Amino acid sequence: MEKITNHPFFIEALNVQLGFQPRSPLSDKPISFQLKRGLITGLIGPNGAGKSTLINALVTGQSIIRGKLLCYGIEKNRVSKKDSSNLISILPQEPTFPRELRVKHFLELAFLPSTGLLKPLPSVESEQFELELNTLSLKPLLNKYLKQLSSGERQRVFLARALLQKPRGLLLDEPTNHLDPKATSDFWQIIQICKNQFAIDILVSSHDISLLKKECDWILAIKDGALFFDGTTDDFFRSDITEKLYA
Repeated sequence: MEKITNHPFFIEALNVQLGFQPRSPLSDKPISFQLKRGLITGLIGPNGAGKSTLINALVTGQSIIRGKLLCYGIEKNRVSKKDSSNLISILPQEPTFPRELRVKHFLELAFLPSTGLLKPLPSVESEQFELELNTLSLKPLLNKYLKQLSSGERQRVFLARALLQKPRGLLLDEPTNHLDPKATSDFWQIIQICKNQFAIDILVSSHDISLLKKECDWILAIKDGALFFDGTTDDFFRSDITEKLYA
């Protein structure tokens, strides 16, 4: 834990080649980058660029053919499932959920990686989780069924489930893809609050260029499985890189 606390980088890729077959990497050019802590980084690129493969590698430690992919200085493919949930958590693009389950019971499933199947799950209504519930305004929703929630409310619940694992870093995969403009604005206000409230590092994958420009401190762009840009949001949008990325 001391190593994680003192490590300067959220994510590091050291000569990484990603892919699903050892002899078929997404690119012949290895990827190398370092994402500093305390930032919201936007992950951007055309469809099929390798964004989902990179996110999968960060979550599961799989899809890494060569090189090292590290979170807080720890190689991702050497982290146990239990420790991984405290290291980095994900809000997936298409979260699956049982519609007939109450919100509080769905949230308590977040504790399974740490407790295992044989131990009772902590109650989400206990004092130790009050900060998360208050920050995301979820207390009034705890006894509702998931099917009763709006898309924006459900997305807050999914975010809470990721945060209840108390991770150091958070991955957001197209988090506002199905939200209307008002829900999208509300969601990002909460993300900015969570970043400061929980001192959490965030990597967000999105096709929404205007959203990334507004919300992100750093941009990581991938094209054809290779690194295309790695730098500040201002530098990315100050040039014609966007046009070249999608050409």
